[in-house]
Amino acid sequence: MLIKQLNSLFKFLFVLLVFDLSAQTNCIYNNLPFIAGEEVIYDIEYLMSKTWVSAGKVRFKVEDSIYKNQPCLYLEGKGRTLKNYDWFFKVRDKYASFISKKTSLPVHFTRRVREGDFKLDYDYDFDYDRNLAYILDFKNKQSTKDTLDIINCSFDIMSSVYFCRAINFNKYQKDDTIPLNIVLDKQVYENINIIYKGKNKVTNQNKKSINCIHFQIKLIEGTIFKANETMDVFVSDDANRIPIYVEAEILVGSIKVYSKIIKGTKVPMNYLD
Repeated sequence: MLIKQLNSLFKFLFVLLVFDLSAQTNCIYNNLPFIAGEEVIYDIEYLMSKTWVSAGKVRFKVEDSIYKNQPCLYLEGKGRTLKNYDWFFKVRDKYASFISKKTSLPVHFTRRVREGDFKLDYDYDFDYDRNLAYILDFKNKQSTKDTLDIINCSFDIMSSVYFCRAINFNKYQKDDTIPLNIVLDKQVYENINIIYKGKNKVTNQNKKSINCIHFQIKLIEGTIFKANETMDVFVSDDANRIPIYVEAEILVGSIKVYSKIIKGTKVPMNYLD
C-alpha cells in the first residue's frame, strides 16, 4: 500500500498545477510573471494514519536556453522521495519544457519518470502551424513515434504550470470559471475548469505570511484523483504569481505542498511579516 501511495504522490506532484490558458483567445503573453534564474523548492507532506509526514521534495527552475536555434526559456521540474524512502521505493522524476521567447509557446517537452522499477520516457515536439504534437516514446532501448492532434494554445504539463501564472484573475468574480485544455499522456483533455475563489492570506513553512489568490481546479478522474474532486491552489498576489501552497484529496489520502525556498523572482516577494 505504501508503495502505491508514493507512486500516486509523485504522479500527483506534476499534475498538481496542470491548468493553462488554452481556452482563452490569446495565449501569447509578452509580460510573463517569471524570468530566467527563478527557482522554487517545495516540501510535500502526505497524510498517513492521521499524521502528516514529510515524503518528498520538488524543485522548479527557469533558465535561458536555445532549442533548435530558437531562443527559449527552459522550464524544469524535478521530484524525488526523501532518502529514508529510497531503500524500498525510489522516485526520481523530471519534467522539462522549452518555450519560445518569441511566442511564449512550448516547442519541446520531455518527461522522464523513474518510480521503483517503472520507467517512462516521452519527448514531444509542438507544431502550432499544423496543431500537431510529434511524440517519441522510448521503451526498452527502442522508440516509437506518435502524432497527436492538439488544440490551439495547448500546453504540456510544465508550460501549463508557468503559463497559468499569467492569468489575470482581477477580471473575475468569486466562483467564476476559466475553462482549460491540457496535453497529458498522449491525450488532450478539454473543458477542465479553474474556479476563482477570491483572495486569502497564507503562512508558509518559514512562518512568513503573504497575500494569495485562491482558486480550485476540477481534477481528472483516474489513477490519482477521485471523481468530482477539486484541488485548492494559492499563488502569490503579486507580479510573481508564485504557487505558495497546494492541497488536495487523492485516492489514497491527502496531500499538502508547501513552498520552502523561493529565489530569483521577477520582483522581490511581498511578505507581510
